[in-house]
Amino acid sequence: MLVNITCPKCNTSGGFSITDAYYIGPYKCWKCRAVLKINLENNRLVSCEAMDAAELARFEQEQEAKRRSRGR
Repeated sequence: MLVNITCPKCNTSGGFSITDAYYIGPYKCWKCRAVLKINLENNRLVSCEAMDAAELARFEQEQEAKRRSRGR
C-alpha cells in the first residue's frame, strides 16, 4: 500500500510504502530531508509532525532492541 504524505516543512508530496495497516514511526522527506513522525491507521495518515534527533535516536534504539530480542 502506498500512502501519500505532504511534508509540513516544504509542502512537498511524497510516498510511503507499507505492508501493515498500522504504523507509528519516522518518515524522511525526500526533498528537504526533514524527519517526521507519522501515524498511519487503516492505511490512512492520521498525524504527521516534526521529529527531533533525540526522538529518532530513541526510536532506532528501540527497534534495534526488538531485533536483538528476536535473535536477528
